[in-house]
Amino acid sequence: MNPTSTKLAKQAYVPMIKFIGTKHPIIKHPDKTTAHPCSMNKILPGSSECISVEQYLKNTIPFKVVPFKSIVNQNAVGLGKYTYVERPLQENELASVLDLPLRFRPKPIDDLELDSINSGGAF
Repeated sequence: MNPTSTKLAKQAYVPMIKFIGTKHPIIKHPDKTTAHPCSMNKILPGSSECISVEQYLKNTIPFKVVPFKSIVNQNAVGLGKYTYVERPLQENELASVLDLPLRFRPKPIDDLELDSINSGGAF
């Protein structure tokens, strides 16, 4: 026999979540204004030593965007910041990825992976 709503209502409610531990303690905060622990000289907010926000903002320098100006040398070979210099390879340097050992070379992409990439991951 299926329980009816009246029989279910007579049973005590048992929550599905079990709370572990005790309740968190209620922290009592001080009623008066105190200085921040990291403040210098324990200056209270709104005191005579504390400057207002307006005064602080007057003393700050506003942010100004400066355009980038570069001096281009007309005799330079490349236009970039860096120049290519031909030099011999040093120890532990390679000229190509194909000079790496087989275990460090990039693996070729098979057709299934290529189809997955081209379709955006959907088949």
